[in-house]
Amino acid sequence: MQLVSVIDNERLSTSTFMLTVERPTAMIKAGQCFNVGTGVSGVNREYSMYSDANADFVQFLIREVDGGIVSTKLAEMKKGDTVELAGPYGEFCIENTIARGDEHYTFICTGTGIAPFRSFVQTYGSLNFELIHGIRHEEEQYHAKEYGRGRYTPCISRPANGANTQRVTDYIQRNTLNPNTTVYICGNRKMIAEVFELCRQQGISGSNIFTEVFF
Repeated sequence: MQLVSVIDNERLSTSTFMLTVERPTAMIKAGQCFNVGTGVSGVNREYSMYSDANADFVQFLIREVDGGIVSTKLAEMKKGDTVELAGPYGEFCIENTIARGDEHYTFICTGTGIAPFRSFVQTYGSLNFELIHGIRHEEEQYHAKEYGRGRYTPCISRPANGANTQRVTDYIQRNTLNPNTTVYICGNRKMIAEVFELCRQQGISGSNIFTEVFF
């Protein structure tokens, strides 16, 4: 466990904020996560890194949960405050598939499950990818412009003004994925299972599909 200082805490939507802290003294790979805590409650929560693995800071995309022991306290953190970090942990990483020569990636996620994919893109700037992001409201298109034209597809389940709803599974059923793509899926278990099956139905090899249950 290390103590690091808060650099910034930016509110991105009604329920979500981006916490930026000093980089701990550890080797970090894009896609890994940390246990984060305030040192007050004795309880920590696991969050995937949202930033470039080589940066001199670490960012987390955090949804503030009503009554949450950790997220509500982290939401109140200000520059100069101290948080606890343990890690990094996890093997939901991309370096091995890059090393084996994979040329196209499809990242599929819901909500704050987008965190490891922004970390992938920021760490490896030359990736050829598409990102399919399931969200409830338009305001949850976190840093969408960073991904470049045509690479980011929001699937909005509760759009404003009565627009058509769409979930990531709807999008995949209506749009055939690149058969040679490598798929990374991050989100809730039910979505992952459904998307995995749709990918297999479209002929994508199971050895090219990687999953991470985010919540």
